[in-house]
Amino acid sequence: MTSKKTESINSELTCLQAFRNAVDEAGIVAITDVRGRILEVNDNFCEISGYSRDELLGANHRILRSDHHPMEFFKEMYRKIANGKTWRGDICNRTKNGDLYWVDTTIVPLLNQLGKVGGYLTLRIDISEQKDLVERLQQLAHHDPLTGLPNRVAILESIQKVIDLRSGKHFALLFMDIDRFKLINDSLGHDVGDKLLQEFATRLRKSVRATDLIQAARLGGDEFVVLLENISDPHDATLVAERLMKTLAQPYELGGYTIYSKASVGIVTSEHLSETASEMLSNADMAMYEAKAAKMDRPIVFDRVLRDKAQKRLYIENELRDVIARNELKLFYQPIVELESGAVKGVEALIRWFHTESGLINPDEFIPVAEEMGMIIPIGNFVIDEACRQLGAWRKSLGENAPANLHVNVSRKQLEHPTLVTIVKQAIQKHQIPPDCLHLEVTESIIMHDRKTSIETLNQLKKLGVHIDVDDFGTGYSSLSCLGDFPIDVLKLDREFIKKSDRSREVMLIHALIILAEKLGLEVIAEGIETPEQLALLRKLGCGYGQGFFFSKPLSAEDVALSILNANWNTPHLTIV
Repeated sequence: MTSKKTESINSELTCLQAFRNAVDEAGIVAITDVRGRILEVNDNFCEISGYSRDELLGANHRILRSDHHPMEFFKEMYRKIANGKTWRGDICNRTKNGDLYWVDTTIVPLLNQLGKVGGYLTLRIDISEQKDLVERLQQLAHHDPLTGLPNRVAILESIQKVIDLRSGKHFALLFMDIDRFKLINDSLGHDVGDKLLQEFATRLRKSVRATDLIQAARLGGDEFVVLLENISDPHDATLVAERLMKTLAQPYELGGYTIYSKASVGIVTSEHLSETASEMLSNADMAMYEAKAAKMDRPIVFDRVLRDKAQKRLYIENELRDVIARNELKLFYQPIVELESGAVKGVEALIRWFHTESGLINPDEFIPVAEEMGMIIPIGNFVIDEACRQLGAWRKSLGENAPANLHVNVSRKQLEHPTLVTIVKQAIQKHQIPPDCLHLEVTESIIMHDRKTSIETLNQLKKLGVHIDVDDFGTGYSSLSCLGDFPIDVLKLDREFIKKSDRSREVMLIHALIILAEKLGLEVIAEGIETPEQLALLRKLGCGYGQGFFFSKPLSAEDVALSILNANWNTPHLTIV
């Protein structure tokens, strides 16, 4: 180095000494030449890097470099400072013992007497704690705390990136749900349920051997997904799903229990490419529900049939939002008949949707959608109010010939909603009908879902004077239990019993249930009567009441009134059809 250059650099160092002293307590300061050789450092620099001052002076700053940043990162930085511009950014460095630390770095070019860059002043601020905090927050925001797997937010981002990339490679999404999880969770406790979720996630993580091209995630509850990228053939997704199902079906040893559970799996591949991650997830979810319903222990792949079903479901969902305002819902009424005399005891209100463009949409198509999207509450409230209004109108226009009883179905979400009792009370008072004319029908699976809430709500309804019917009786898993615990007035035998009443086993079951109801002081209504033989058998077994197409299809309110006025209402059953 020439004497002139040495004097220039020494002069610059002297000028910067005051600044270095000012930041010495708060910052990490270094000065290098244009080739990156370290000319000066302060004590903070030595402390954070783990090197002594003697080890640093004369060394190249590359001794601090970690492998965190790509070369392009540094090339961009050098281009800027070489042109005399200040650069600022976050850099990950490596200490002498190999630990990583982060510094907020500002690099200021130092100009010599000729106006050219002769070196660099580097001011660093330790931000390692802030970086750790950000990483922890990102971990919490993008990972499930129970299983450690990526969560819904993270996997949706990954799915969207794959969709947007459209690299021409095949990919697939596997949606899986733990079979019987709710039963396991309710019967063995939430601790065991959580352990099952954790073990399920562990098996999933090990099975997919997580890489950049395979990601497993937990959506919430007992729902998990696996994203497969860059697969050679869409059918490979089915092979992966089948392998996972075998692994996940192995017994679980948890908390002293041996638990047997399987997974239902739905698949959507890039052959049915979605525009959004949410749509792809929804399609895989639909395929999973098809697999669960099929109970065939094999994955179901989303196809054109399911796509049409999904599009129809989306259409129904959109149209349901203002269906009440458009006045498209209408109630029909099916007679409930006293079997011995053929006289009509009452009617059951059944909802129908007459869409202005699509025509009749069956309840089986729109009620499940209404349940999931939360529309079942306003629809259910509409049914209660409209049915009570109609009964009130019949009582005014038909007098004592009006139907004596009105049966209205109540959904699980309605039963669990805190406004149900108020809604029923208001409808009774508003339309001036005797409370004991109203029968609210709930299935045994509904009332068993939350026993405590169901018992409290049903008891409040009983205090109003209304009757409680258990619909589809015999299809649940706690039938006898619900008879003793709930304030029930009527059992409605499920139509499957009646459909199979040509078999001796079903006949014995029907007879036993009728005797049991009689001992408990309950009325029995048989659903789904379609033939004279079924009617004769039920009469013989002592069943009091029934309904079904043998007597009458559901009728409009106008046809009910017309039938009554034509004196066809309380005549023997054969003339009711």
